[in-house]
Amino acid sequence: MNKDRTYGGLILLISLIITIVYIAAFFAPVVSTYIPSWPSWLDWWAIAIPVFLFVIAALLICMWIGWTMLTTPPPAPLEAEVASTSENPP
Repeated sequence: MNKDRTYGGLILLISLIITIVYIAAFFAPVVSTYIPSWPSWLDWWAIAIPVFLFVIAALLICMWIGWTMLTTPPPAPLEAEVASTSENPP
């Protein structure tokens, strides 16, 4: 099997497991009424962790955009290109 397909299958499997655990943790208060040993504090973490990760990801993207804008040199002026093409007609 191709290496890319192996990585894709692995990513799919890990994502599926995380999704199942997340859904179970999200509905922990409901599950804890039926299964007394289920920890009820998981519902808070099911909301807090994704929100935290989303905020961090958004801030990292903003920092990356800022860094790119800071370190990228300004583009060449367009007037020079327009003048050179009008002087030499095809």
